[in-house]
Amino acid sequence: MTRATASLALSLLFCGISSCSAATPAQTLQQRCAATPIDERVEIQTFEQGRLGVCPPDAEEDCIYSLTVGKTYSAGTPDLNADGRPDQLVKDFGTNNGDVDVLHHMGFVQCGDGTAIKVLEGQFKEIAVPASITLPWPELTATRLCAAPGKEDAAPQVIKLVFDPATYRYVEAPKLDPQSVCSDG
Repeated sequence: MTRATASLALSLLFCGISSCSAATPAQTLQQRCAATPIDERVEIQTFEQGRLGVCPPDAEEDCIYSLTVGKTYSAGTPDLNADGRPDQLVKDFGTNNGDVDVLHHMGFVQCGDGTAIKVLEGQFKEIAVPASITLPWPELTATRLCAAPGKEDAAPQVIKLVFDPATYRYVEAPKLDPQSVCSDG
């Protein structure tokens, strides 16, 4: 099976599961942003050395992904929805699993009003984005390492992340238990 055929089959599978009629979201980004409560949107501020502040708009108190905590960094600015505006991949070291490089990753797309909505979240070593994005919501590839003591040499798990139009989020395809990377079989 070619990669294109596999990608089409996966898209059809998700459409069958979520009752969508196409691989594009049922809502436009603007509709999704308008439907997302303001306290669930974020403003992203970029600081030196790739550090980020990712906080609700007009946050009066310090938020968990702020510059003062200093553990949130840019993991890239791809245009995930191909609208011409750079979006933001985020890696947060605040949930680091000891000596193992497994981090909390998030992805946000711009609403156009200075806020962004979350479209990706998970515990991964890294996320790879296609070098050139010409169509919205490309398939992403993530890797996950075992965080269990004594299993640091386990082979990394390669995970496909596909955009689910029903939830407006990237999801694992298929969904894997994070602990399965530590299994011997």
